Amino acid sequence: MKKRTKAIIKNIIFYVVVTVMLFFIIINVVAPEDSIKYTGFKVFTIVSGSMEPDIMINDVVIDVKVKQEDLQVGDIITFYTYLLANNGTYIKSEVTHYIVGIEDVDGETVYRTHGATEDDIPYDNWKDINGNPTNITYDDIIGRVKFVIPNVGVVIVFMQNIFRNPIMVLLIVVNIAIIVTVVKVTKKALSDGKKE
Repeated sequence: MKKRTKAIIKNIIFYVVVTVMLFFIIINVVAPEDSIKYTGFKVFTIVSGSMEPDIMINDVVIDVKVKQEDLQVGDIITFYTYLLANNGTYIKSEVTHYIVGIEDVDGETVYRTHGATEDDIPYDNWKDINGNPTNITYDDIIGRVKFVIPNVGVVIVFMQNIFRNPIMVLLIVVNIAIIVTVVKVTKKALSDGKKE
């Protein structure tokens, strides 16, 4: 009886974990910009060296929702802005930097940011989609960094590349189904063999 109870508990835990993971994956696929609203956190892989040595390339940061009144100088935040692409256009991007100043500009709270690298510029100068100077406001902020996990970004980027390819996803699903089926059939055959 104890074995059966343990098996049931293991199955329940397994299905709860799988359900939570599927929910997280679906939210990030269907509404990536809004996922923090539904889950309370969002995961980012650092792809540039602007925060080194504090946060390295391929580190993962986990951001949590933050109220405007809780933001302060020294916080590390992730926010949306526009960065110049190779083709000369500005593309919407997520950036993780320190808050180095909070100012009132024309009645609006503006967050001055800067990476961890030392240079002569007191704060970052961001652009809008047209390349015009713009400020970072609370509406641009995705969240505040709560955790940094070193080097996990390599695995996440690899997985993202796999899941962008529908054929790879299909192959993975089919292989998992085959493995599960083989394990179940083998277990059943072994248990039937013991009964005889």
